[in-house]
Amino acid sequence: MEMKISPSSPSRPTSADLRRTAALIALMLAAAGLALYQATMGLRVVSTEEGRRLAIAEAPLALPRTTLAQPGAGHPVTLQALLAADGRPAIVTFFYARCNAVCSAQGSELQQIQRDILARGLKQKVRLLSISFDARDTPADLALYAERMRADPEIWQFAAVPDAAQLQSLLEQIGITVLPAELGEFQHNAAFHLVSASGKLQQVVDYEQPDAALRAALGPNQ
Repeated sequence: MEMKISPSSPSRPTSADLRRTAALIALMLAAAGLALYQATMGLRVVSTEEGRRLAIAEAPLALPRTTLAQPGAGHPVTLQALLAADGRPAIVTFFYARCNAVCSAQGSELQQIQRDILARGLKQKVRLLSISFDARDTPADLALYAERMRADPEIWQFAAVPDAAQLQSLLEQIGITVLPAELGEFQHNAAFHLVSASGKLQQVVDYEQPDAALRAALGPNQ
């Protein structure tokens, strides 16, 4: 007798299997959607930098106590004391003196702001403060940099942060990313940081918008 052997038919998924698969896919999509919503702060931003700026605008940040060393200063001064001394808000930037890339562009925009301050007689209304994050930058280095930028010391000051822990805390709280690069350079984000005389970071403006930064620092009544 000839025997015919038929290949076994593959098992078909049951309705229960399909429901479980659909539920798993829905759960994965929901988790991905939640992660996207959180990362974009409610779908309002598309980058980490935009998120940083939005968070600061919605909740101004009290800066940590930071001791500064300045060219020509007889003794160190805290960032808070410097700002409170004459009640001027500050447009604060972060840089390093050896930078040949973004710091140069940012410095050019600061020169433009300084010219506007002088032309409009605003020396008593706002200050510029550039803080180095490079441990190699001494007060003497900053003095040479200030001279090269033709900085008016009554408007535009420079400072280093001698204490590494204080510097790291300041950078982290503000959201400044500094990454070592080749040939002793750094990669870092750049912007104008608007800080009140009470030491609160209130707004972050793109470094290519010096006019907007000055308007924001002066407030709506100027």
